[in-house]
This record gives sequence, structure tokens and C-alpha cells, in this order.
Amino acid sequence: MNLPNIVAERTATKIWTPDLSAPDGYRDVTHLVNQNQYECDLQSVECIVEFSNDDPATGIKNVLDTGEFSQM
Repeated sequence: MNLPNIVAERTATKIWTPDLSAPDGYRDVTHLVNQNQYECDLQSVECIVEFSNDDPATGIKNVLDTGEFSQM
């Protein structure tokens, strides 16, 4: 019996980077990422992440890339 692959619908629309000065510890960098105006260096820390409901306080985190975030 072949079952179709079920792919979860992506609900996140924003991309974030860790920022200790932000209220929830993450800063919205969606516009920078969409315009390729950023880079992640080769460190093993989180660089860019998304949250399932676009809310760092309550969403489920998914790490998209590692490294130190820097704007170009």
C-alpha cells in the first residue's frame, strides 16, 4: 500500500535572528534575508530561525542556518 507523503503546511512567514536586546530575545530580519543583505559566519550558534506562528515567545523554533548574523 502506497501512502502519499504528508507535508506540513508552512505557517511561518517571518525570519528572526537572536538579539538579547529584543523583548523575546529575537529580532525580525525577514526583509534583510529576503533581499540577501545578510550573512552567517561559520560559528555553531543560531543565525536565522523561524517560529511556527511567527512569535518567538510562543512558537516552535526551527533553525534555518547557523553562524553569527551580520548585515551587509
